[in-house]
Amino acid sequence: MTKSQNKKMNWRSFTSLYIVFSGFFILISGIILYIAPSGRVAKWTYLTILGLEKDEWQALHIIFTFLIIIASGFHLYYNWKPFISYLHTKTKEKFTLKKELVLSVLVTILVFFLVLGNVPPFSNVLDLGEYFTESWENDSTEPPVSHAESMSFAELSVTINIPVEEMLKNLKQNQVIATENEIIKDVADNNSLTPLEIFKKMNTVKKTSSSSSYYGSGLGKKSLLEVCKQLNIDIDIALQRLAITGIKANSEMILKDIAKKNDKNPIDIIEIINKKQ
Repeated sequence: MTKSQNKKMNWRSFTSLYIVFSGFFILISGIILYIAPSGRVAKWTYLTILGLEKDEWQALHIIFTFLIIIASGFHLYYNWKPFISYLHTKTKEKFTLKKELVLSVLVTILVFFLVLGNVPPFSNVLDLGEYFTESWENDSTEPPVSHAESMSFAELSVTINIPVEEMLKNLKQNQVIATENEIIKDVADNNSLTPLEIFKKMNTVKKTSSSSSYYGSGLGKKSLLEVCKQLNIDIDIALQRLAITGIKANSEMILKDIAKKNDKNPIDIIEIINKKQ
């Protein structure tokens, strides 16, 4: 074999190997995203898995998925003749795999509708993923409100009903300098902290708004009906208030599930149903 032959790139082999390695990486990132915390917890705490945050795993998973699609196109291109030959052979055999083809299509369609219908065992797989996701969540990792890390200190101050001057003063005492119009996430990044750590340095333990006083009370694990009874709110009125904001729910749904489906915290749902008219 000559040197030129040794140096010549075999793109067909490269493509095949790339698909294998990328497929393995997509498998790993998919498993990690399956057990990763919810977005609000991940962004609030900067929780990492194998040294990477959830957003980074998502970015890698998406890009590698796109690249493997492109690589599959090249794989088909480099193996076009064998592929056409295979189809030609099977055509001559008068579709000896006709039963297998029909069955595979039917099974694919069946799985599609069973997943959408939330039917076991597929629903069990999804429920297990929810279990792993919720296992990261507790009172110490939940943000005070949804997307709190993207708020300015002034906006958060209004939301949790604590004077912004008090928040900034407490931060300064903890060697963190910020202004009321700065975004919490930006200040956290500039000080090599997480938004959660910034929040703790504000010493904002005391919450004076009617709904925030229930933060960490365990209401999130109760049904909407149980929450309404505890807060002395008529369930029909609560459902009406939720419907006005575009939130679909019923009395038996768990408060945390309602919040998660609408990208909110349980306390946000309490804020809506407990709103004084």
